Amino acid sequence: MTRRVSCAQARRELGRGVDRVSGPAARHLGSCDGCAAYAARFLAARESLREHRARVVPDASFAARVTAALPAGEARDDLMRWAALRLLPATVALTLVLAAWSWLATASPASLSEMAASVASDDVLAWVLENGS
Repeated sequence: MTRRVSCAQARRELGRGVDRVSGPAARHLGSCDGCAAYAARFLAARESLREHRARVVPDASFAARVTAALPAGEARDDLMRWAALRLLPATVALTLVLAAWSWLATASPASLSEMAASVASDDVLAWVLENGS
C-alpha cells in the first residue's frame, strides 16, 4: 500500500529542495495538476533568483546623500517619535503573545510531580540529570 501525500506536504517537501522530495511526494507532484504548476513556478523563481546579479553598485557617497536627505533637528525627532508610536501597538501585541506563550509553556508543579511519580524511584536522579530540572 502506498502512502498518500497531501498537496501541502508535497509543496513543503519541494520547498526543502528538489533533490529532497520523497517518492510519494514526487508521485503526487506528477499526478496533481495544481501542484505540478506550483512546482514549475517554484523552480522558475528559484532559477531566476539564482541567476540574479545586482547591476548597480552604489558609490561611496551614497550613504552621505541619503543621510543628508533626512530632515534635520526637530523634524527628524518628530519623525522618529511618529515611527516609534506606529510600532508601539505591534510591540505591545508581540509582548503579550510571548508572555502568554511563556506562561502556558511553563510546567506546573503538579505536572512535574506527576512526571516524577511515573518514573521509577531508582531512575529519578538519572531523569533529573538528563532533563536538567
